[in-house]
Amino acid sequence: MSYYEHMFMELYHAALKVARDLALVKEGERVLVLADTAVDREMAEAVAAAAYSLGGRASLMIYETVPEVDMEPPEHVAAAMKASDVIITFVVKYILHTRAYLDALKGGTRILELSGMDKEMMIRLIGLTDYESMCMLGDKLRELTQKARHVVIKSERGTHLEFDNDPSRPVFHNDGILREKGVYKPLGGQISWAPVEETIEGVLVIDGFIWPPDELGVLRSPVKLSIKKGKIVEVTGPGPEASVFKSWLAKFNDEKMYYLAHASWGFHPNARLRGLVLEDERIYASMEFGFGSQSPKFKGSVGPAASHTDVGILYPDVLFDGELVASGGRFVHPELRELDERLKGGSRS
Repeated sequence: MSYYEHMFMELYHAALKVARDLALVKEGERVLVLADTAVDREMAEAVAAAAYSLGGRASLMIYETVPEVDMEPPEHVAAAMKASDVIITFVVKYILHTRAYLDALKGGTRILELSGMDKEMMIRLIGLTDYESMCMLGDKLRELTQKARHVVIKSERGTHLEFDNDPSRPVFHNDGILREKGVYKPLGGQISWAPVEETIEGVLVIDGFIWPPDELGVLRSPVKLSIKKGKIVEVTGPGPEASVFKSWLAKFNDEKMYYLAHASWGFHPNARLRGLVLEDERIYASMEFGFGSQSPKFKGSVGPAASHTDVGILYPDVLFDGELVASGGRFVHPELRELDERLKGGSRS
């Protein structure tokens, strides 16, 4: 058992930061802390208590863990979501692309998406993190990503993917701070956007994680995805992981499951590869890609699909319009170096 399990003071400190600094809970707001049975109940209770201590009308709702992500929650859960001002959701089998989720957002609910978080993550990634400096780096990285027109991603494992960005499509800095009504944000340390689908060409060699399906997670053997015009056309690899992933995609009988829905930067200085997607996709100076259902906020052309999966590559070289932005697990672009050193230490001059 991790020693984080016993750190009750640190857990409440982190829970208070979640409710006060991220969810921005205000006096009298209807706050729903949402979980499935796979979530650590003590952690969820600590966040509900923190929201209550801030004057929120806090409720905790837990429902059964379902087989796949993006399955609609029970009707009474959906009704509670729609009736809430703020939702802090830990649901492991996340419901991000469901009708219930979208209806709540349309009604003005603010949603903090902490899918799959555990006690260690809450303490280490929120309570013990220089969150302000991380968000400063994220703001600058978002600006660079929004300006970039052509992106090249390469790795020693064999990744070589290229695509164009559309300046009319938004780039989201997911800082986790719920400032506006009708928004959802995941934990800070991530930037996401939708590249122009028909320009996405090349090879992704996944060496970090794939989830779902549940059988994968942290990879022992890499999985190679060949991509043409934004669509996976071949899945190969030296180990059984490739066959598992190929079969999982095929079982939905949905062509859209093969399309790249978003690209994402990870830049959380304390993130570790642990088999928990909320943390894995934030590995510092790494990249993550989603396939399948695409949130309408990205303004892409994929749209809804039967499900969604995320895959991660570790420490690639990333070039924006020919200029190196990240390499070897650090941000090397001149506009990012100072913050990179503040977060990760060591002079890079």
